[in-house]
Amino acid sequence: PVAFEPAAMAEPAEEASAPLPEIGAIDWEWLASATLALWLAGAAVFLVIRFRHYFALRDELMEEGREVGRITGPIAPIRLLETEGTRAPLAFGVLDPVIALPPGFMAQPDRTARDLALEHELAHHRGLDLVINVAVQPLFALHWFNPLGRYGWLALRRDQEAACDALVMAARDHAERAVYA
Repeated sequence: PVAFEPAAMAEPAEEASAPLPEIGAIDWEWLASATLALWLAGAAVFLVIRFRHYFALRDELMEEGREVGRITGPIAPIRLLETEGTRAPLAFGVLDPVIALPPGFMAQPDRTARDLALEHELAHHRGLDLVINVAVQPLFALHWFNPLGRYGWLALRRDQEAACDALVMAARDHAERAVYA
């Protein structure tokens, strides 16, 4: 019989510093970075679009507006501006607060209805609703992809309107509440 002797095993070579990627492997770090970049880009686009629309509306309302008065506000005097751009009173502006009014609004024969509508818009300024609306835009921008973010914004605005209505009605009698409604 023949004697069998196993050959000496060679030492394994040191592995290369970077293993070859497997076919079909996912680079999770790159994917996370790309997703974050897309998310932040979407948030930036959201903010740019929101503020562009706001300033376009503001410019449109103020373009042919005529100042008809001023009222003391919490940050700066609130300008009353009659403009063709609106059919109902509308509060806007943080540093330059304005209430846009339809033409002839201040000359309405129903002074009670006029004053109640003005008081509602003043409540937005005095309650700093407009400051809050600007401050929450980055939060909603971070949720640009989430449909619930839109519902959150609508809920915030609905609550602001209800709070202003409640504030206006708090000190009113039944007849004035009926006019306001």
